[in-house]
Amino acid sequence: MPPSPLQRPRLALSRVLAVGLVLLGACNGNDSKIIQLYPSIAIAPDVLSFGDTPVDYSTGLDLTVINSGQVDGNLSNFAIEAPFSIVGDPETVVPKNGQINIPLQFLPTTYQEYAGAISIDTDDPDHGTVTATLTGTGVYAPTPSICVDPLALDFGAVVPGSVPEGFFVISNCGDGALDITSMTQAGSGAFVVTGDPTGFSLASGQDSNIIVQYAPTTSQGDSGSLTITSNDPVTPTTTVTFIGNGGGTDFNYPIADIVCPTDVAPRDTVTLDGRGSSDPAGNVPLTYSWTLIQVPDGSQAPLTFPTSDVAYLATDIAGDYAVQLQVTNSIGVSSAPTTCAFTAVPKENLHVELTWSTPAADVDLHLLTSAGQFFVMPYDCNYCNQAPDWGVIGATDDPSLDIDDRGGYGPENINIDDPADDTYSIMVHYYTDNGDGDLTATVKVYLYGVLAGEASSAMKRDQVWNAGQIKWPDGLYVEQSDAPYTAPRRTCE
Repeated sequence: MPPSPLQRPRLALSRVLAVGLVLLGACNGNDSKIIQLYPSIAIAPDVLSFGDTPVDYSTGLDLTVINSGQVDGNLSNFAIEAPFSIVGDPETVVPKNGQINIPLQFLPTTYQEYAGAISIDTDDPDHGTVTATLTGTGVYAPTPSICVDPLALDFGAVVPGSVPEGFFVISNCGDGALDITSMTQAGSGAFVVTGDPTGFSLASGQDSNIIVQYAPTTSQGDSGSLTITSNDPVTPTTTVTFIGNGGGTDFNYPIADIVCPTDVAPRDTVTLDGRGSSDPAGNVPLTYSWTLIQVPDGSQAPLTFPTSDVAYLATDIAGDYAVQLQVTNSIGVSSAPTTCAFTAVPKENLHVELTWSTPAADVDLHLLTSAGQFFVMPYDCNYCNQAPDWGVIGATDDPSLDIDDRGGYGPENINIDDPADDTYSIMVHYYTDNGDGDLTATVKVYLYGVLAGEASSAMKRDQVWNAGQIKWPDGLYVEQSDAPYTAPRRTCE
């Protein structure tokens, strides 16, 4: 029998109560069910084409990330292949039933087709990582290129009240129109810029001169800058630096630094290391300029790689050397010069060196024992007997001629590590002039690493000069006053 209308509300209420009891039991029993909501992440489009883009220019497109789930989705680990990139910091939360846009950029560097991808990790358990394919082609288009010369104006020392002028040139080194969009000055107001080209368009090869005046009110120093903004796709901003009266206490010049060598001997190749040089303002790379500012009299020491961060100097004779390094930063500001001075000291106990005054003549150094005769082996050490065995103590008592210099100036050096007790004679032979004519020969004698004496003499071709004697172990050099005479021999016996 169906329930009466009066019974129906009671029945409905009882059903509600029953359902509530069932759910309550489910929550407390072993068969409970928990419903958890997840995001549902998709990416659109899955292929993003940037089309044709001029090399060094950029094209931007948005990638859309959609969440059709009932809770917010989280994004992480954005990975994208060059020359595609993400612009700025992307959003990492996609709202439920919503979407976000991720701005991308394509910047081709060569004329070719590119294919890449972007991948994003999500907390969507069904989709995990979402990806999209990216394509684009680098194509040719006329491109402007800004050239500014110089990048620094240094007015030097200027008396207050004076108003010297300088200028720099803005040029378009590219093949597309160069548009100057703005110029912003900073630093000291003592620099006055005239001829503002803002809004100008420079055709390929065209240039514009910018005049700068320096009107200091004190001698304490001033520095400033001018930043130029253009449509150059590679260098959109260029800064010119202004310096006056040293730049003031706040201006930092580049710094030249040398690792100065120690323990140097004649015939060493010395490494001059300037790699510690720096620019506090970060205007790099630096350029390097090495200068040889002091050598011993008679030295022909060559300085190699004078524009590199590491240079080399071959110390040809004993004595004092000095080199100077000046570095220049990328905007043309130079450092104060830094000097490195060192002395080449012979390591042998006996060191005799010969130099002469002309560029082509061939002059020879001889060192003889007390039993020696000119050009008679073995007791005359010379170019045809460069390392004789004098056999008194052993190898350390034997002499050696380091080089037979046939092309002018010298040097020629003869060394003995530990001389035997004897009296040694120094002789100089003017072998041939090679068109030089008369010359002056100079001999220096170092004993125990100390200059014991030196002597010079005018000579004619084929003359011999007895330059003095060395007494050992007394450690004495005795100069002789005999005038040069015609050589009794010209070859070794």
